[in-house]
Amino acid sequence: MTNSDPLSIQTEFNLLSLRDLLSAREYFHLHLTHKPNVVATAVGRYRIRKSDPWPDQSNPAGTDNEGRRQHAPRTLASSEIRPYSWPAILVFVDRWVDQGDFKNPEDAVPPAVYMPNGQKVPICVIQAEKEDCRPEGEAHYSYPASVMGGGYPLICDVQGKEHVASVACLVTDGHKTFALTNHHVAGEPGTVISAIIGGNKVPVGITGTNQLTRKPFQELYPEWPGSNTYVDLDVGLVDLDDLNRWTTQVYGIGEIGPLADLDMTTISLRLIGQPVRAYGAASGEMHGEICALFYRFKSVGGFDYVADALIGPSGAKPLGTHPGDSGTLWLLKGDAQHPKPRPIALQWGGQVFLNGAKQNSSYALVTFLSTVCNQLDVTLLRDWKTGLPEYWGAVGHYSIATKACGAVRNEKLKRLMQANLENISYDVQDINKKTMQGLSNKDFVPLADVPDMVWKVGPHKRGGMNAPEHANHFADMDRRLNPKLPEGATLLEICSGKPQNVAVDVWRRYYDAVQKQFPGEHESRGLLPFRVWQIYDAMVAAVKQGDVQKFVCAAGILSHYVGDSCQPLHISYMFNGDPDHPVDGVIRDPKTGEKKRGRIPRGTGVHSAYEDDMVDAHVPEIMSGVDSILSRASKPSLVAGGHAAAVAVVDLMQKTFQAIAPKAIIDKFVKVQDQKPAARADAMWKVLGQDTLEVMADGCMCLAQLWDSAWAEGNGDARIQAVGSIEQAALEELYQSPDFLPSHTLDTIGPLLAGGPAHSATVVRINPSRGRAGASAGVRRRRA
Repeated sequence: MTNSDPLSIQTEFNLLSLRDLLSAREYFHLHLTHKPNVVATAVGRYRIRKSDPWPDQSNPAGTDNEGRRQHAPRTLASSEIRPYSWPAILVFVDRWVDQGDFKNPEDAVPPAVYMPNGQKVPICVIQAEKEDCRPEGEAHYSYPASVMGGGYPLICDVQGKEHVASVACLVTDGHKTFALTNHHVAGEPGTVISAIIGGNKVPVGITGTNQLTRKPFQELYPEWPGSNTYVDLDVGLVDLDDLNRWTTQVYGIGEIGPLADLDMTTISLRLIGQPVRAYGAASGEMHGEICALFYRFKSVGGFDYVADALIGPSGAKPLGTHPGDSGTLWLLKGDAQHPKPRPIALQWGGQVFLNGAKQNSSYALVTFLSTVCNQLDVTLLRDWKTGLPEYWGAVGHYSIATKACGAVRNEKLKRLMQANLENISYDVQDINKKTMQGLSNKDFVPLADVPDMVWKVGPHKRGGMNAPEHANHFADMDRRLNPKLPEGATLLEICSGKPQNVAVDVWRRYYDAVQKQFPGEHESRGLLPFRVWQIYDAMVAAVKQGDVQKFVCAAGILSHYVGDSCQPLHISYMFNGDPDHPVDGVIRDPKTGEKKRGRIPRGTGVHSAYEDDMVDAHVPEIMSGVDSILSRASKPSLVAGGHAAAVAVVDLMQKTFQAIAPKAIIDKFVKVQDQKPAARADAMWKVLGQDTLEVMADGCMCLAQLWDSAWAEGNGDARIQAVGSIEQAALEELYQSPDFLPSHTLDTIGPLLAGGPAHSATVVRINPSRGRAGASAGVRRRRA
């Protein structure tokens, strides 16, 4: 029968407060830390082994503490917080020794300690053999196309090495707005801080003068015991150059709720076991729970150091934090009362423990955000440039894919594509910024933006700025050579009316010449038409095999690259301004961090202003305008073979340049660039809107043409029977595989392409994880 004694030990333990636990740890700290194998302490709730039975009539206590009936090592991974977990001191040991195996019984950690007032405080022993850090090579970074926010990486160059930290959020002191991040990466005041925006490494600010390193525990928590103890804070502020480049949204999460305000009156053991989430620059999406409070992780020179909280995995999935996540914002998960996740803590470090199976598991060391804001005298910002799509530019890609599903000429294929509309894109009324918020946090990403939302961001095997995938999204068609090649001066001239020049060897020779004449652009070897060639061949093969899942998956993903082909700033060397006509602007001295006058490309910032701000602000006009154009457009002839598909995409690029030249976009942007974003978007739309509708409609027609052609070439009417909706789980399994439509560079894709002009058989082997992807990362001079 259940123990109803009001003086039972469970009742006694549950009366213990957080202050009681801190007092007991303080009182017995030296006694505990001088035990063999003890490496750290914390306070929290007693962790029950997952294998232990839940309480019932035969086990009314629901405890493995009394009597020490079980002797298997307890690790953080093998234990959990249960509703009846009682308050306890957590003692971490690097080696588990059964109580009876100690040569000196006094070396064993006791099951409880007794305070001078008679209180009994239980101790939970946890095996946690520590490692220094996780391997840096496991990290993957995601980068914004235009607008920065929480979860994106900041870069600081120190002693010839790039150090990376995560943006937490935006804060303000009432006069200026700052990005909150990690101090040990941000460095000394005045240090230049950069970011990768639109594929370019650009300065975004300097390290501010207001920083935090450590604070005495009793200065932050004056009524709680903690002598000779520091709270490790490690917080830095970045004084931002241009607030219009920033949003208060957190990548992968979206808009954030109000600050979780914690102080000595609200910090309690109720926080233990609370689910939290984050998006780290190095690790991407993370879910966990608060495992312990005031984790005492080291002692130096007679002083102890604590973190406000230790965050670990929730359930079986590992937390997965890596170097480069320092600065990450952790949030309490939303609920009915607080639908938006509430910021609670700032990650400044990580801890890796070995569990009993000798497998490592990572944990986050954090400082409460309310403490940070109070010490820095800043306020959390929550409403600057919100409502943006999670990956800027998604609206354009999904619009083209949706319209193409209705432009297919083969009736059976049209039924298949329309049945899978929600797998490929969205219905017309759902194409908006609100719908696309938090896309990468969902289990399934509609196929039209998988290359951006999955393959170019972590944690995916194709992610990172050094991955081959990035060059698949662009081609510099208009960079003019002097002297020119025998075939012409630009790729537009080289390929105009000359399909034989849509060949890997010709393009490689062109880019080699660009490298010699324009050394700063030597890595801009875009291969967009050849990526289309590769995917077209895969579609045909899938149809011939009767594999409807692979066909739909490849066809949906193809829409992304065709969408890139009809966007003028994706197929021009003037993708973010005209580098041939630099103008005076504000730059930072790379050594001192001081702002000064310098030369920047004319129209810097045009890429996001046109492709994101203008397009996102005029979705209704785009939907109706493209419909009107498609209703009177003649459908192009079918093509046969991957080479012909690549030629069709080059023709699309030619038409795009004829309709709307990149220089025209830059000219208009320069005239209105000083206006506020909304007014600027409207002004650009008035001049460029109709031409933009024309090129988007051309993209829809080209995409439908390629779908129809691959279907006909593979004899889809006979080979494929089912034309219904496909399970999203099956499509996700395909696109998550690195073997499905693998990414290549211009120097490695040639041997994969069949049926076109001759190409060199030389293959340059690429390591997809080349380049450092940990606390430092290499970058490419290219847009995302």
